[in-house]
Amino acid sequence: MNQLDRKEGAVSQLAQRSRRYGAPMKNDRWLLNIVAPNFEPDTVGGAGEVMIQLIGNFLRLHPNLRIYLNENAATFFPQWRGRIVEIRTGKMRGNAAKAAAMLRLGVSGKGLPREGVTWFPFGTMLPFHFNGKGVVTIHDTLDRDFPLCVPFLERKLRRFMIPRTLKRCAVVTSSQFSQERIRWYYGVESTVIPLAPIPLPSPAAAIVPAKPHVFYAANAWPHKNHEFLLRMWREDARLREIPLVFTLGSGLGALGSSIARCKAHGVEIYITGRLSRSELALYYQSALCSVLPSLYEGFGLTAQESLLANCPALVSDRTSLTETVPSDYPYVLPLETRVWTETILALRIAPKQDFRKWASRTTWVEAAGKYLEVLDEVRGV
Repeated sequence: MNQLDRKEGAVSQLAQRSRRYGAPMKNDRWLLNIVAPNFEPDTVGGAGEVMIQLIGNFLRLHPNLRIYLNENAATFFPQWRGRIVEIRTGKMRGNAAKAAAMLRLGVSGKGLPREGVTWFPFGTMLPFHFNGKGVVTIHDTLDRDFPLCVPFLERKLRRFMIPRTLKRCAVVTSSQFSQERIRWYYGVESTVIPLAPIPLPSPAAAIVPAKPHVFYAANAWPHKNHEFLLRMWREDARLREIPLVFTLGSGLGALGSSIARCKAHGVEIYITGRLSRSELALYYQSALCSVLPSLYEGFGLTAQESLLANCPALVSDRTSLTETVPSDYPYVLPLETRVWTETILALRIAPKQDFRKWASRTTWVEAAGKYLEVLDEVRGV
């Protein structure tokens, strides 16, 4: 067994351990670097939300940390002032500009830590010649399983960087499904740390459809499978009595023409854009149900978010989504339009029930503590 195998084996045992960090760590003198210059808060997805929640708890449990963000992202988090190290990346609007910026930064390493204990939240190690001790989070293997759902340049960057990263870093993922896929594609073990629901504040005052709606909080990435819903509403007139609400915070993407066709059939479709947490709470609480008909998810945080808001979440039976909810949860559905249509229509007359009982009891303090166990172990390897 080589040194890398021993390191991975040691880290993979951490999930079995009982030690927990529920209070500030006694050994907080070592410096933790969090390197995320590719984080763009205005187009944040699930991985970004995870990073935000974990950093908030790291600051309490292990306050000796530095957070490396690009100059745009740094302005969104005044509460982290004094811990942020700004990295100049230039504008990263569009996939090509972002990939080019990360390539330049990976080669130059300008402003990034090259040693120490470092967490890389977005799957790739930066700089390329990092020589410290690292932990990388890989939530999914979308670029391998559904390559056409990932932009060309991002896919190429992942194919180049992830194998290099895994030679240097221990791996954390958020589901057993992703753990198995990482093992299959890369031949390495990873530690599964399940994610917690993100708490929602009290609902904000906002304009929502007058009738109970079906709500899908997701960006327009192809694997989110909005087309499945649009086809259902076009093909079954009964559904047209129910408004369909998409967030699509990063824009319509390739969905513009499909949405226009649906509206031509008399479907009420609302596009909210990016919502605040309090606005999100209102849309969940006024919805007939939320939906997650994804072809692929590394975890599926929005399903838990919906349940925590006492809104039934209909989820597909694909990939990790069967882990996101309890095994006996009644609304894990095959991706068949007939099944989804009848389930949605049945909810209109179903008696009220408490869907919060299906939400995970895992907390972000627990998740952050498990991350710190992995980082502390890597530090000592």
